[in-house]
Amino acid sequence: MIIKNGAIFIADAHYNSQREELMDILNDIKNGNIKATQLFLMGDIFDFLCDEADYFQDINYHLVDLIDEISHNLEVIYFEGNHDYNLEDTFLRLNLIPRKQQPIYTKFNNKTVALAHGDIFTPKLYNIYTAIIRNPYLLNFINLIDINNWITKKIEQKLKSKDLCQKKNNFEQLVQERIKNYKVDLIIEGHFHDGYLSEKYINVPAFVCGKQYMQYIDDEFKFFKV
Repeated sequence: MIIKNGAIFIADAHYNSQREELMDILNDIKNGNIKATQLFLMGDIFDFLCDEADYFQDINYHLVDLIDEISHNLEVIYFEGNHDYNLEDTFLRLNLIPRKQQPIYTKFNNKTVALAHGDIFTPKLYNIYTAIIRNPYLLNFINLIDINNWITKKIEQKLKSKDLCQKKNNFEQLVQERIKNYKVDLIIEGHFHDGYLSEKYINVPAFVCGKQYMQYIDDEFKFFKV
């Protein structure tokens, strides 16, 4: 995989019925109002989505259909996040990158680049948690007992009430710790919601917080606001 000139990166939109702005930029990409050669969706695009949860499939189908439509004419690379996973039956045409396959590596300007959602190189307890929440047997069982969506609606309301845009006081220190996990020239991640751009590390801005995205233009990565 290579990053093409004009590639767009969107991370952490946390799309739900109260945060629908992502539809606007994706429609602009689909219609050519925003020119793109590739679309990298860096995880947590949805507030929650997985193959096994019927309720979240139903309430998110407009965005799912739009992303699928874009993928007919544009290469879409979707990095599984910690809010959107097990999507093989949801997106049949996309290049899906599950957490267990992250990071993936590419090059630009003879530099090695690692790309990931960002919830990797994490403590053992978190790794156990991620395995549990992705277990299809557990998810199918929850879906089965989710009569009148009583479980999924509680999850939905809890997610809607979260404050997603608090800046971290020690983000520079976090960046240095992230860099230690990789042996590459550049790291591109989402997940942390801070938006950070340096020669060694990029945290793609959380779209949910400032309607920002990143684009690779003429050998540079730049942040843009919708």
